[in-house]
Amino acid sequence: MERYILQPSEKPNHWVCTDQENLIVCAFENKKFNDTQKMTMLENFNPANFMNLAKYAGEMGDWLRKNHYEKVF
Repeated sequence: MERYILQPSEKPNHWVCTDQENLIVCAFENKKFNDTQKMTMLENFNPANFMNLAKYAGEMGDWLRKNHYEKVF
């Protein structure tokens, strides 16, 4: 299983990235990641991992920049 999945959103011109390992989702507008990102925890997110959310978000951003730069910026 890959850690991240990037899919088109139902909302036009938006993307949804899911961290399957840490159970968080980030939705953002195409080419406006820094201005529009919205992080959400999935219902089975482990509350013990709450303090690591910033780390997980940073790792997701790094992966998106490396693998999908044209969608992010």
